Amino acid sequence: MTYRNQWFDGRNARRQLPLECIADCSAQGSVDDAVAFWLDRLSFDGPAWLFRGYLREFGCWDASQLCDHQENRARVLWTWACNCAEEPGAYDFLYLGI
Repeated sequence: MTYRNQWFDGRNARRQLPLECIADCSAQGSVDDAVAFWLDRLSFDGPAWLFRGYLREFGCWDASQLCDHQENRARVLWTWACNCAEEPGAYDFLYLGI
């Protein structure tokens, strides 16, 4: 069974992040409020098991931290926005795999 919602079809993103979201969520300093705003505004969500696997590859969070899907939603949105800001065009459509 393949996971599918408005944001993901399996491991592939179906949409791009809005430019305003990328700018807000990749700004310097704390962006927690911006990420929370965009999570809600975009109804951003995806497959919990794929989010965990994707984030595990960063090596920044331990297994217990990766059990919180709500936090993982924020982490995925934040890392995606930062990647888009750093390399425009290279991360337009996120792939949740290695």
